[in-house]
Formats: sequence, structure tokens, C-alpha cells
Amino acid sequence: MTLHRTFHSIFLIGAGLSGLNAQELVTKWDVEIPVLITDGTPSQPALKPEPIDFKVLNSRTSRMDVTEAPEMADLPPITGTINVTVQAVQDPNLLDPPAPLPALPPNDPAVIARLAELKEKYRGTELVFLSATVYDHNRTLLRIYPNGRVGDAVTAWSNLNFNHFSGFSTYRVKDAQDGTLYDFGLLMGIGGIDTRRWKEIAEARGIEYKGPEVPEIPKIPDLADAGPSFILVEGDTNSPAMDTLEQIHDLYRKEGERMEEAYHAREKAHAERKAYLLANPPKPEDIVIKFWERDPSQSK
Repeated sequence: MTLHRTFHSIFLIGAGLSGLNAQELVTKWDVEIPVLITDGTPSQPALKPEPIDFKVLNSRTSRMDVTEAPEMADLPPITGTINVTVQAVQDPNLLDPPAPLPALPPNDPAVIARLAELKEKYRGTELVFLSATVYDHNRTLLRIYPNGRVGDAVTAWSNLNFNHFSGFSTYRVKDAQDGTLYDFGLLMGIGGIDTRRWKEIAEARGIEYKGPEVPEIPKIPDLADAGPSFILVEGDTNSPAMDTLEQIHDLYRKEGERMEEAYHAREKAHAERKAYLLANPPKPEDIVIKFWERDPSQSK
């Protein structure tokens, strides 16, 4: 990308650099999150199926030492000795699964018309491939790949903490001119670097800390001072990834408060759950395996 394009991008796209506030900005889209944002509230447990009254014919139990993965990556593994019971039971005569539906005739006019209607009314969800590395919770290095195409990728620095984008999977864009709605699925790989923490570790070990091996972070106004802003550092301004880059910043401009609140709620719930698990280490559960020989005459 030419130097001219770089400065042109900074002037047009860096919303905070122009001194405009969120109310004064004119955008090409209305961007929103049409679903709830995950805030750490546990999901409703799935309904348990009615228990089956098995008639045990014979049973054998053995002891086994097991190691299981913890619920959270930074907790110790779950270890213990469990009972493994294998039971031969009488055939409970469970219902057969339903037969698969017959294939639709590909040349049926009704099928063709219905597929055309669905294609016209339901655009489906387009995918956004985004890599985000968050530095010190206030700057993020973004790489966006439109439809996964590396050749059209753009790289930008943002003054947003993209951890706030991790509580939802889709967002909706409404074109300001014709009102067309587009749904986007966010496929985001995210990581974080706390340079202050790394500096403390280095100093404790008597090592000189030189900072992360990344391009120098450009000067971007703070979010509190200028709103969501970004600076393009690599890529073509004509890339379709530029639309995504603008849209996700417009999204934060509208939904940022809700996104941040949900993020802090998730972090709080995570900390509380971790403390509980440390105080009450889980134990592996016993296993019961039931098997039977099916009676073909009883198939339904």
C-alpha cells in the first residue's frame, strides 16, 4: 500500500482523529448485535430423559485410576479412583430411530421454486475471519481475512479491547441506503499480551525486558477521548476487509457499553467459579456401562 493511501486511511477511518464524537459520525451502516451477549450466567440444564428400567442379568465391577481434564485450563487435572461397572441387561425394546426422509426430486418445479424463494429471502450468514492480539487491554492488532482470502487481508491497530467481542458469535449490518440486512458470523482467534506483567517477570529474573516483537504501536487516541478508532498499517483500502474493519468499530460505537459490561460479568463469573473449584476439587465419577443383545422380533 502506498504512503498516500496510508495517510488517506488514517484521515478517513480513524474516527477519533477527526475530533468527531459518536453522535456526529455519519456511517454507511447500522450495526447491532441481535442476540444476547454471554455474561457468565449458567445455561439452563438440559432436560433429563425418563429413566429406563433395565433388568440386570449380570454385573462386574473393577477399580480404575483416572486423570481427567479440568473444567478450566489453569486448574489442576481431576484425578482419583473410580468404579467401572459393566452390566449385561435384558433387551429394553427401545423404539427404532425414525427412518430418514426421502430425497427431494431435484427437477420438481415446487422444489425449485421453494429453493429460489429461500435464496431470495434468507441470505444466510457470511463469515468474518479475524485475528486479534490485545495489548495491555487497550490496543489490539487486527488482521482481517475477507472470506478467508489471505491476499485481501488488511492489518490495523485499534484502540479497542477486543476481548469485549468474545461474548457473541453473530452481528447484523443494515445498509443505510437500501435497508438490506446482512448477518455475519464472527470467527475470531484472540490472544492477549500484558507487557507490564512480562516486564515484572523479567525484572524478577534479572532479565532485560525489550517488549514484544511486534511493529511499533502507532499513536491512537484513547477510547475514552475519541471513541472507537483504528489506523490501517497494511493492506489495500479497496479490499472488502475494509468494510468489516469499519463495521466492527461502528458496532462497538453502538453496542460497546453492553459488550464491556458483559465482558466484566464473564470475568467475574469465571473468577467465582474458579475459586469454588479450588475450594471444592471435583472428583471423577463412577462409570456404568450397560449392553444387551437385541431381540429382532421385538423391533418396532
